[in-house]
Amino acid sequence: MRQHAPHRIIELLQRTPLFKGLDPAALGELAEASSVSNLAENEVLFSEGEMATELTFVLSGSIRLTCESTDGPEIVVGYVQAGDILGEMAVVDPAPRSASARAAEAAQVLHLDAKSFAGFIDQGHPVAKVMLLAIRQMMTHRIRVLNERIGALFLLDAEEADGVEAPSMVVRLRDIWSTMRSGG
Repeated sequence: MRQHAPHRIIELLQRTPLFKGLDPAALGELAEASSVSNLAENEVLFSEGEMATELTFVLSGSIRLTCESTDGPEIVVGYVQAGDILGEMAVVDPAPRSASARAAEAAQVLHLDAKSFAGFIDQGHPVAKVMLLAIRQMMTHRIRVLNERIGALFLLDAEEADGVEAPSMVVRLRDIWSTMRSGG
């Protein structure tokens, strides 16, 4: 259940490294525009295909991101930890969600709707600067990980052509995945 409790949200934001540099007025404006949810383990935050209207900041816990598979189980595509933003594509490109998000463990999240975030951007608000920098770092990290995964797939073909025995694609992708999950 979402709670809009600005005083409580300010307390949470003051303990969050991403927002520590913001002055009290900026924190108050972010708190006024936000709400907080407590998620139980396995509780759905959002589902693939839903229209995205907000971004979410993970205050505690972790969130598992999955994509549906046409002929099998869901595919885990990532984990988002405390201190990370998810749903950022909602503010960049208002399209349906590309993945589902479910609490991997009990989690607490901050919700900020896309319209409020756009207002912060239009005003040149300090909240926009802090969050845009975090989004940029996260997106570039994800692109690097995806490039590694793609490279591992092509490397397998190249090594087989050269006659060099290499670890299986599954082993390589598992190594890349474990690096991604650990934030490396």
